[in-house]
Amino acid sequence: MSSLRIPPSEAEQYFRRDPEAKRFYEIFFRLCRKYDVRWTSADEKEKQFIEEVTRVTYERDRAIRLGLPLEDVRPAFVS
Repeated sequence: MSSLRIPPSEAEQYFRRDPEAKRFYEIFFRLCRKYDVRWTSADEKEKQFIEEVTRVTYERDRAIRLGLPLEDVRPAFVS
């Protein structure tokens, strides 16, 4: 029986969590619940809405946490 050996650097990277990705998905799931959207059955319009609201909410949250100006966050549904 052979044993699987993963170099420590790869193992560490595998188990490391990205705190920004975690925060993004926390916001995403919270907004899905808030707007009663089930991602698996949502139509394209609902998905675009949730994606955009999540993007703006996350970017504003991040700007506040990092002390960045909120006016640099692109408003929702603006190209």
